[in-house]
Amino acid sequence: MQAANARSILGWGIYSASSWTWCIGLYLPIIMLRLFGWPGFLLFAIPNIAGVVLFGYLFDERRSRDALETHRPAVRLFSIATAGYQLFFIGWLWTRLLGDGSSNLGAMVALGAWLIGLVLVMLPDRAWVWLGVGTWAMSIVLFTLHGADGLGSLPASGSLERSDLLLLAPAVIFGFMFCPWLDASFHRARIRSKSPHVFVVFALTFAPMILFTCCYGSEGTLALDGIILAQLTMQATFTTAVHLREAWLGGPDTDRRSITPWPWAAFLPGCAILLGTLPFIAGETTYLRILGLYGLVFPAYALLFMRRRNVATPNRTSLLLFALLLIPCGIAFDRAFIDLATAWVPFAVGGLLLLVCATWLLNRRPTSS
Repeated sequence: MQAANARSILGWGIYSASSWTWCIGLYLPIIMLRLFGWPGFLLFAIPNIAGVVLFGYLFDERRSRDALETHRPAVRLFSIATAGYQLFFIGWLWTRLLGDGSSNLGAMVALGAWLIGLVLVMLPDRAWVWLGVGTWAMSIVLFTLHGADGLGSLPASGSLERSDLLLLAPAVIFGFMFCPWLDASFHRARIRSKSPHVFVVFALTFAPMILFTCCYGSEGTLALDGIILAQLTMQATFTTAVHLREAWLGGPDTDRRSITPWPWAAFLPGCAILLGTLPFIAGETTYLRILGLYGLVFPAYALLFMRRRNVATPNRTSLLLFALLLIPCGIAFDRAFIDLATAWVPFAVGGLLLLVCATWLLNRRPTSS
C-alpha cells in the first residue's frame, strides 16, 4: 500500500510539473532576464514554485472538492483561457520562427495541437499521469541534448533598474500565489494523490523545466533551434490538452453525473489560434496582455472569493463590482507591463487588497453582547 501511495504521489507530482509548464514558464523568464538579469528570473521562479507548494498544503482533499463545487464556472473559465493561451503561443512561435508569410504554417501547427487535445480529452486519469510523466521525461532528454551552457552566462542586470524589479514584484508574487487555486489540474492531483507531498515532487521536477528556459533565453531573446522548437511545442500542446479536458469535464469528481459537461468549452480556445497568427496582433505585446489574466484577473478572483471562510457562490452584484474594479487595475497593469511604467503596480495590487479587506469587514458577523 505504501509503495502504491508513493507511486501515486510521484506520478501526480510529475504530471503537475508538466501541466504547469505553460507558455508562461517557457517564455516569461526570457523577458525577465532581458529586463532585470538573473534577479528577474529569481523573482519569477521562487513565487512560482512556492505558490504551487503552498496550494498543496492549504487545500486538503475536502477543500479542493468544495472549491470545485462552489467555483466550477470560474475554474472552467481559467482552463478555457489557459488552453487558448497555449494555442496562441504555438501559432505565434511558429509564425515568428519562419518570419513574415508563415502564418499559415503557424495556424496549422496550432490547429494540430488543438486537435490532439480534443482527442485526448476522454482518456482516464491513469493514462494522463503516464502522459505527464512521458512529457516531462522527453523534456529532460531534450534539455540534456541541448546542454546547460546558458546557465553560466546569465546576466546580472537588464534594461531596467533594480527599483523597477521591486515595483513589479507585488504583481508577480500576487499572480503566482493565487492562480494555482483555480487550476483544476492541481485540484485533480491533490484529490487523486490524497497527499500534499505531491507538490514537493512538483517543485523538484518543475525546476529543471524553467532552468531549461534560461538555457535558450539567457541573453533575453528566444534562441530557436530544432530542440527548442520541439520542447516548446510539446509542452504547450500537453498543457493545451490538460486544460481542454478540465474545461470540458469541469474538474475531478467522485460522481460524474453531478457535473454538466461543457463540450463547447473545449472548442472555444481554438479561436485563440487567430491571435497567434494574424498580422499586427501576434506578438509579445499580445502575449503580455493575455498574461494579465494570470497576474490580475484570476488571482484577484481567487483571493476575493475563494478564501477559507467564503463558501457561498459569488452573486451577480459582487461579480459586477469585481469587474468594475478590474477596469482601473487593468489599466494600471497595462501601463506597468506594456509601457514598463512599473510604478503603477503597487496601485493596482493595493486596490485589490483594499477591496479584500473591505469585503472582509463588511461580511464580519457582529458579535453578541
